Amino acid sequence: MDLFSHVLWTRVFTRNKLWDDEALVFAMLPDLGFLFVMMYVLLGKPMHLDFQDAMATMPPFILVVYYSLHSFVTLGIVAIIVWKLKPKLLPALSAWALHICMDIPFHSDVFGTRFLYPLLPDFYFSGLSWGDYRVLAASYFMLLVVWYYLEMRELSRHRSIVRRTDWLDRIESFAGGLINPKPISVGHGAERDNQGASGQVSGENLCGPEESQNCGTGTLAPPKAG
Repeated sequence: MDLFSHVLWTRVFTRNKLWDDEALVFAMLPDLGFLFVMMYVLLGKPMHLDFQDAMATMPPFILVVYYSLHSFVTLGIVAIIVWKLKPKLLPALSAWALHICMDIPFHSDVFGTRFLYPLLPDFYFSGLSWGDYRVLAASYFMLLVVWYYLEMRELSRHRSIVRRTDWLDRIESFAGGLINPKPISVGHGAERDNQGASGQVSGENLCGPEESQNCGTGTLAPPKAG
């Protein structure tokens, strides 16, 4: 798909998230390889060659970059590194996965999405061309439908007194449980200590002068006879 579609679809699914900006970066990252292709075609090829002939003379490493950035193998390696170093960014990698999934049915020939590269370097599906106006029209129409659904969902939640969970909430909760570790429960002894100390300031004597002898025992001294 075109870069604009990748950005819009990512924005739909990651809006209002803390990692929204990072997701947009990962959504555009796979097309960095295509940027190298276009730079070579526009700047590096001999002037008398057309696009197809320029592709034949292009240095192989440019396509290696393109195929690698559109591979689930590369994404998996990066996900492991992110999980070890900064796991909070792991959800943002879903934008990269979404980019690859969108490109699989809409690329072919030399730009076919080798999503298992380099394990299966020549395996791809020859799909429709994303440059076809019908494909782009269907993509943008679905964008409008999904965006309208999410807007109505948020509006109904603002109007509702009781918030009800739906299938999107359950998916987000499940994904969050896989990524975020469970909180460590506080020990009962620590809770009792905190409760006992919460009502008393350090250094404060709550007993009067007549009760000071039995203050720590929980029993008060009998009043003196008049």
